[in-house]
Amino acid sequence: MVKQGPDQFLAELIRSEDTKSVLVLSSGNLSNLIEKLEESLDRLTVIPTGDVNLQETFDMCIVLEDIEVSKTQLGLIKNSVAQKILVIRESVDDIDHQSFLELGFAYDPEISFKKIYSYNLQTYNKKRGWNNADGWANPENFEKFRW
Repeated sequence: MVKQGPDQFLAELIRSEDTKSVLVLSSGNLSNLIEKLEESLDRLTVIPTGDVNLQETFDMCIVLEDIEVSKTQLGLIKNSVAQKILVIRESVDDIDHQSFLELGFAYDPEISFKKIYSYNLQTYNKKRGWNNADGWANPENFEKFRW
């Protein structure tokens, strides 16, 4: 595997997800990332804090390690800002790790340069064959008896 930096990793990830709008929470210098993405994105918004009070939605939200976000803020991002979220951390303690898992984030131990947690609403809750009216208890009695 070719070793790549965080900017290259993020650029390839955003392109592979066919993303057109990205929200980045970071107070750092993102000029390299912006340069790599300027032709493949329709909209790139950078906010230097974790306080996201936006009325618009994005295809993806990326939270870099220089921004601290609470569990509540991540929940708000999940519910109203973006369906795909990537949180990048330098290191994570057990409490933060547990909080990410409770919110439905997946941890990727394969990536070695940072701790990466991701959430994608489209793949989070897989469609189950039994989760429909045909798979429930006694479906043959649904229209025959009054419960």
